[in-house]
Amino acid sequence: MTAVTRALALLDAFDMADSQLPLAELARRTALPKPTALRLARTLARSSYLVALDGGAWRLGPAAARLGARYQRAFDIRNLIEPALQAIAAQTGRSASFFALEEGQRVRLLRVRGNDGYVSPTRVGEPLPLDRGAAGQVILAASGGRGRTMAAIRERGWQLTVGEADAGSASIAAPVFAPDRSVLGAMSLVAPADERAVQTLERHATALMKAAARLSAALVAESFQARQGMALRSTWHPE
Repeated sequence: MTAVTRALALLDAFDMADSQLPLAELARRTALPKPTALRLARTLARSSYLVALDGGAWRLGPAAARLGARYQRAFDIRNLIEPALQAIAAQTGRSASFFALEEGQRVRLLRVRGNDGYVSPTRVGEPLPLDRGAAGQVILAASGGRGRTMAAIRERGWQLTVGEADAGSASIAAPVFAPDRSVLGAMSLVAPADERAVQTLERHATALMKAAARLSAALVAESFQARQGMALRSTWHPE
């Protein structure tokens, strides 16, 4: 168990901005002796989770990318979420994102750039807090968060914030629900945090709520179809 934990810590040592890390930095971030870090890195490299570079640096390998792709497929990114984001981005001209609720944080799983060309600086895959930013707050509210602010978000169906998660960005978000009606995440639109941000994004509130509701309904329909298919396969027998 210790070896597995240390190996995972080595992979987790890479931040979103790190294309590569020297062995000494990997050892420092994981609080491991350099010989231990090297041994684990070589083990991970044999399974393509890390790749050794000239000069003693390491980068994440293709197996890590495959793992991330499988994680995204669990949310049906390609078939449902990506087309939904493309549609709302085309309708509003604003960049659209989908954030998933993960272990008390929100993670941007996908972003589609709008015609205005503006995107927030946070990256796909980067975990962000729930208490700052529109997407996090609608997830909190839809999850049963207490207080007048949370109740107001639930009643309104969306949240708009300016300069919270990022000082230069404003965003508006609506919740997306899983087939069991639990909160799956949030769909959001972004604009520069200028004097027109609130008016600009409020104009898209109704369209965004409808898009999030359609995505939730599509997830329910696909889940039902999958269950029906499984039932048919389990009860069919050749004569």
